[in-house]
Amino acid sequence: MRLHPLQIGAYLVIVAAGMKIAAPILNIILLAVLLAISIMPVILWFMKKGVPKALTLIITITLLILVTLSIASILSVAVAGLADKIPQYKDQLVSLRDGTVEFLAGFGINVSDLLSGQEIKPDKIMAIASDFLAGIITTFSNFSLVFLLIIFLLIDITDLRYKQHQSGKNLTLMQEKTTELATEIRKYVSISAFTGLLTAIGNLILLLVMGVDFPVLWAFLSFLFSFIPNIGFILSVIPPAFIALGDSGLTAAIIVIVGFIIINGIVENVIKPKYMGGELDMSLFVIFLSLVVWTWILGAMGAILAIPLTISFMKAWQILFTSESA
Repeated sequence: MRLHPLQIGAYLVIVAAGMKIAAPILNIILLAVLLAISIMPVILWFMKKGVPKALTLIITITLLILVTLSIASILSVAVAGLADKIPQYKDQLVSLRDGTVEFLAGFGINVSDLLSGQEIKPDKIMAIASDFLAGIITTFSNFSLVFLLIIFLLIDITDLRYKQHQSGKNLTLMQEKTTELATEIRKYVSISAFTGLLTAIGNLILLLVMGVDFPVLWAFLSFLFSFIPNIGFILSVIPPAFIALGDSGLTAAIIVIVGFIIINGIVENVIKPKYMGGELDMSLFVIFLSLVVWTWILGAMGAILAIPLTISFMKAWQILFTSESA
């Protein structure tokens, strides 16, 4: 049965509204699914080596626990320290605004009305930044629930893959398309995670050398934002550049920005293409639209999940189209 475009549009609106309402719990589920898919290459590697299923799961889950606890402990300290220093950063932003007004006034340029507008008040800017950061951290802070979901997903997926591997039966069309979808998402996530890790390490070294506060937190955010093509880099450089500007001056901020540009440029244009095997099959408009839509539906985590979710919907559309044509 072929649906009318208006019917499809109505269904999408209903689904989007339901997802927006359920965003707090849906973010946790989607994050768990994304991480489980990302971890699957480890399990597949053990499968190729002939490691028993139970031992594979034990090793994988143990590694997951160690890595997650290490990251969580480091980030919790950084976030607590950042919360204590937010009033100081707000004062620095006020001083920066006033200094900019005075500097430009010396050249006969009056921007006091513009910079004192409601949209760019320091309090509002800090509130927006804090809410965005809190939205991401809150999802990751639900560690126990996310972790349990990942374990259950890994057990189910591993059991399914071992059964398929042992039976040798041909997959149905739906299973083939689902496997293709998981493979495509896993490829994107795995490569983005690897190159994002390289970018985060480079940024961390730069921030440590420059003495910017909370370098681990900003490096971690740059890792998360690496999942947002073209736009994520801009989001990742703003917080450390602002802190460098407030603490050490304009020169330090410029060094941080230029350093981020060089590191990101090397990873995105030299290293990533070697693994990705080509550009992501999405136009810049589709990427930006995905970012806007998923952020509106799911909040801050929507920015991180935008591309994997868009890939999933595009592949699901192909499955439905293939099924109708068959």
